[in-house]
Amino acid sequence: MSDPAPVPRRLRISLQAKLLALVLFCVAVPLLGLGGYLLKRNQETLRDKVHEALTNQLFRKSSELQGWAEQRLREASSWSSSFVVFEGVEALSRSGPDRERAHRDLVEYLLSVLGHYRVYESLFVVDIAGEVLAGTREERLEDWGIAMLTERGIDKGRLSPVRRSDYLGRATQLVIQPIQGRANRTIGYFVERLDLRELESHLNTPVDAETAFLLPRLDAKEIESRLATSSELSPAFWILDEGGRVLAEAGKLLARPGTAPFPVALPEDSPAVIPVKEANLPGLGATVYGVRRLEAPLQGYIAATVASTSAYLSLRESGNRLLLFGGSAILGIFGLTFLAARQILRPIMLLVDGAKKVSAGEVVDLPARGGDEIADLTIAFNEMARNVRDSRQKLEEARDELARSNEGLKEANRALEALAITDGLTGLYNHRHFQDTLEKEMRRCERESRNLSMLLLDLDHFKQYNDRWGHTEGDAALRRVSGQVMKSIRSTDMAFRYGGEELAVLLPSCTKEQATEVAEKIRVAVSSNPQRPGRFGARTTISIGVATFPEDGRVARGLVDTADAALYAAKAQGRDRVVQAGTHGPTLLDRSETAGS
Repeated sequence: MSDPAPVPRRLRISLQAKLLALVLFCVAVPLLGLGGYLLKRNQETLRDKVHEALTNQLFRKSSELQGWAEQRLREASSWSSSFVVFEGVEALSRSGPDRERAHRDLVEYLLSVLGHYRVYESLFVVDIAGEVLAGTREERLEDWGIAMLTERGIDKGRLSPVRRSDYLGRATQLVIQPIQGRANRTIGYFVERLDLRELESHLNTPVDAETAFLLPRLDAKEIESRLATSSELSPAFWILDEGGRVLAEAGKLLARPGTAPFPVALPEDSPAVIPVKEANLPGLGATVYGVRRLEAPLQGYIAATVASTSAYLSLRESGNRLLLFGGSAILGIFGLTFLAARQILRPIMLLVDGAKKVSAGEVVDLPARGGDEIADLTIAFNEMARNVRDSRQKLEEARDELARSNEGLKEANRALEALAITDGLTGLYNHRHFQDTLEKEMRRCERESRNLSMLLLDLDHFKQYNDRWGHTEGDAALRRVSGQVMKSIRSTDMAFRYGGEELAVLLPSCTKEQATEVAEKIRVAVSSNPQRPGRFGARTTISIGVATFPEDGRVARGLVDTADAALYAAKAQGRDRVVQAGTHGPTLLDRSETAGS
């Protein structure tokens, strides 16, 4: 007999595939496509605007600096042609009784001019050899300034580059204007030393075109108001010399101008304008930058840099708005998806309710309808519920037993840890923990450049005390002294039983003088506390040695030995006292003589 023909299987599409296809078609495809297109177009447009804006800023700033420099030259030309300057230089170049009066008149004139202009640091006049004849303060023309007097073109006045002045120990800039005598002969030079804070002010003031044009006519409040409403970029401006080395970095003049190169090497025979570019610059990160040659009377280049994150802030804001719009669209579409898929998800909701009942301990048996994955899942769920019901009680019992065992182990571990580092008699840390802690604290104080002081304490005449009163009373005396030590130190300090009747205290971030005060406090507390009278007096006393890391020892053993030497010096000097390491003299009392004392 032939086998029956196989029953053809129906095409099944999983529930997950249905939901993913619906969400992908309704949300992801249109949103990603439209959003990507809009962002790309916005980025291209914004890049063009940023490059154009930075080019305009460079042009305006260079024009502003050029106007500022020309104004300085005009002022120097005007002041140098004054009758007072001309007559004063001629009188000072001759010997005679009028030199003192000419010098006084010339200084008064320079001071009166300087009083009306905050652009200048000082004004002074030099002869043709560069020697200062008169000035608003004690001045000296730098060697590179004297060299300018012999350069070509100095007969018309020159503005020096920003250079370092060894005389002042910082950057400076000079305007040198020749003083013409009779027959148009140069008889000296009028020198303006510029206040470079004014130049930094220009570099750090972002201006738009209208503000740049009106800047000489605006007061400070009007300038601030215009800047507050300006929507243009605010780049950082750099001044470079002819070789591309930095004179002013991001609006701040360097203390040693001309020593550091600009992050981007300028090409040889650089054009007047280097197009705006974008690059990842050393020390600046992703940056938009441009360079422009400065025109006479200025020399070198002006550069502008702006962080890409700041330049493309509007693009990020557009992306955020797109995300907000897309999020709203997704919420709306998912609302529609929820309504449309409600019928599809009904079997899943039944499984959710059944799972909640199973988790609460109830017995469930869900109906399995249909021939898709949900029906298979329902059958498997019913089987799982039966297995869970049978094993839940065993699992809970095992969990409770394990929790009890874990808690007992934790308690035992805590007790063992405490016993391992604690002295059973005094309750202080033991000697082994002292060695571990000392090494760690010394390493930490060395890293943080802090002091670490150590006190080494010993009960005086403790052997005789034990011999007279017995070891039980000796143990009680040790506990009382340990209690006084703990009361006298900070919460950050640590006390240890070093061995026998010796105790040790570590005081982090504590100088030797501060540690000595703490030691004296402990000594007084112990001696003043009512005690059982001993053979050598009515009080129990202690001797203390003080040592401090790193001055008294850079390794643990060295610090302990130094503190130990100070302790035995205290014993040698009569006991019941505190001795600092390094302050005690030689002593004949050795450890064998003071053992147990």
